[in-house]
Amino acid sequence: MDIPLLGTIYLPISGVEIMAWKLILLGFCVGVIGGFFGVGGAFMVTPALNVFGFPMAYAIGTDMAHIAGKSIVATAKHRKYGNVDMRLGLLMIVGTAIGIEGGANFIMWLEKVGRVDIVVRYTYMVLLFGLSSFMLYEYFKLTKGTSTDKSKPVSDAGTSTLALKMQSLKIPPMIHLKVSGFHISMWVVLIVSAFTGFLAGFLGVGGGFIRMPSLMYVIGCPTRVAVGTDLFEIVVTGAYGAFSYAMKGRVELIAATVMLIGAAVGAQFGTLATQYVKGLKIRLYFATTMLLAGVSVIFKHIAGTYKKVYSSDLNAWVKANPDFLEYVKTEGAKVSSLKAQVAEWLLFHKAEAQAWIAQQSDVIVHARAMEKAWNAYAGYLMLGAAVGLSILIIMKMIAGIKLEKKLLAEKVVV
Repeated sequence: MDIPLLGTIYLPISGVEIMAWKLILLGFCVGVIGGFFGVGGAFMVTPALNVFGFPMAYAIGTDMAHIAGKSIVATAKHRKYGNVDMRLGLLMIVGTAIGIEGGANFIMWLEKVGRVDIVVRYTYMVLLFGLSSFMLYEYFKLTKGTSTDKSKPVSDAGTSTLALKMQSLKIPPMIHLKVSGFHISMWVVLIVSAFTGFLAGFLGVGGGFIRMPSLMYVIGCPTRVAVGTDLFEIVVTGAYGAFSYAMKGRVELIAATVMLIGAAVGAQFGTLATQYVKGLKIRLYFATTMLLAGVSVIFKHIAGTYKKVYSSDLNAWVKANPDFLEYVKTEGAKVSSLKAQVAEWLLFHKAEAQAWIAQQSDVIVHARAMEKAWNAYAGYLMLGAAVGLSILIIMKMIAGIKLEKKLLAEKVVV
């Protein structure tokens, strides 16, 4: 298939048409951010793809495939700079895998009791706002007075009190993490990674935004090592997630490949930028990004309140639709629950659903319009944040390179 670099491309699996440059730009920006923060960027990519017209399941699956490829590039670059603790990363993968299974099973239980949406959404908001608030507090506390007192260096936050306590637990077997620079009990690493894996499986995200802070504040890794090591783990978890979604037919390989073109370049910039930006600044930018992501989740929550106005009527119409009944007899058997069957059918019958909504009362039509609007606000917020933040990171990288060259020239002159 001919794929024009900047023109419109048709994605046959999801039936979406999109300008290729949009995917390349999104991939580039999230590549920069992922290489800089050590996260997959699902909290940015998924809502942005949704705004571009991707159904949510395809947005998540395509993002997973793109993340796996991008993280390989970024991890290789971070390892070159000595920012990847392989021993720690491998242990984290083991604990994460165990935790993800526990989180997924918990989601199954929440679905049975009918509380999954509200519990996941509020947990997500608490984590995003909690992490961002703490990291912003830490930054302003550590930098207070440094603008006037130039003798007080500000480079990284150092080891937290909690991390020092974790490292002091002498529960065998103890392992030496040479890259991170300390000894720690293997059980601490496994328990911490299992807990972050549980949250990732529970929230349905890659978990980088949880794991990176846990590496810094609970285990005690320096910021750059936390970034590189988290990316190494994302290579494995992202690949597994991409494989899982691909088996369900929810990965647009063309879109993921086009995004990866931009991401492969962006990851190089983001990774290089970590060499010129102080660890504490990286934490500040990360906290700001989490704060914006939290606002985006609030927008999605508002959209959900409008969806509740018509969702029960829409579901009743679907269940009584002859086409849906025929689908249940044939393809529906592959889907686990009636709720999932309805969602699956609606995914491929958007035109019929839109026609049904158009024939309903003004209240339902308005609710649907407001739901789409607030979902768009959430997507555009994260898309704008991705573009703006990637520009800032690249500017910092360029300034660092210029300063390095200037200092080197002065040294040669002397």
